[in-house]
Amino acid sequence: MKYDTCRLNLREWIICIAGWVIMTGIFSYFFYRSRIAFLIMLFFFPFYFKSVRKDYIKKRKWMLKNQFADALMGISTALQSGNSVENAFQKTYYEMVRLHGKDSDIAKEFYTIMKGLENNMTLESLLLDFATRSGVEEITDFADIFAVGKRSGGNLRELITTCCNSISEQVQMQREFRIQMASKQFELRIMGVVPFGIILYIGTSSKGFFDSLYHGMPGIGIMSVCFVLYLIAAVWGKRIIEKTQEK
Repeated sequence: MKYDTCRLNLREWIICIAGWVIMTGIFSYFFYRSRIAFLIMLFFFPFYFKSVRKDYIKKRKWMLKNQFADALMGISTALQSGNSVENAFQKTYYEMVRLHGKDSDIAKEFYTIMKGLENNMTLESLLLDFATRSGVEEITDFADIFAVGKRSGGNLRELITTCCNSISEQVQMQREFRIQMASKQFELRIMGVVPFGIILYIGTSSKGFFDSLYHGMPGIGIMSVCFVLYLIAAVWGKRIIEKTQEK
């Protein structure tokens, strides 16, 4: 299972297509009042799907990172209770099933690790495979540190415990930062809705006020420029928040 790929199920496809149709309807009505514009915009669905796919992958990786932080706490607790490293991972699997459900990504990954250990595969290779497929920096760091500790023959239990605590604290800080950024994301959504509210209010209270913008080439040209500027502002704002979250 690679986490850099996105495979939507039927329900997710329906939601994605319905969302684009609704969004296209809103844009075509407020900027053009034209059915032709609506039909033309529908053909830009691949660009919308690319954005949805990117957001889906990021969201899934973020959820996996949070679940992995919980798993690290479970591993650390099991090691402190005197369990071996392998037994700590096996016990953590059942803890992940209890916390996140059997169908969660972290539970599936730890189930794979548990079954791999039962088939005499090394924990080092299983973790490195998980890290490669996940593309999550914290998981990769943990797998690399574990591999180095295993090869050097040091105090693996103490090394893992220290690494678990460090990564868990790092993820916790990221969680708190994302909570703070949630207000900025909400403000961005509000700013994106405000122009439509203004147009709707003026168009309702003063009927015919915008008619010159929806008929004739000059009006269509002006609204096209407004539409492009709106899209640029929306994409720019979204990227600023994403870049800030990645830091």
